[in-house]
Amino acid sequence: MNKFHTYLTELRSRQFKDLRKLCLILGIEKNMWRKIERGINPPPRKALLKKFCNLVYALSYEETQLYALARRWEPHKDTNTYNHILSHTGMNVDWEDAIMDQNTPDYEHKYWG
Repeated sequence: MNKFHTYLTELRSRQFKDLRKLCLILGIEKNMWRKIERGINPPPRKALLKKFCNLVYALSYEETQLYALARRWEPHKDTNTYNHILSHTGMNVDWEDAIMDQNTPDYEHKYWG
């Protein structure tokens, strides 16, 4: 079964290989969108997803599927943890803080709850 963040990434990659360009058009920070695609940030508000669907030329059934997945969204298992491919024992505190920052949502799951 698809998850919201993997389906979103699949739709995005058809039209935008460069996240920076997509984020400029959508008017959001690249780091925030990366967290959405990783499953750390919850789905954004419907208006932003609608704009996204228009930009990636999503078909109506794809848009409907994206909204349905947004309603069933669950955080990635690494959310609010130090889990990361680069983590190891005795890691520098600055690295731990950076990893925790990357695994902490930027906003609550308030749009689709």
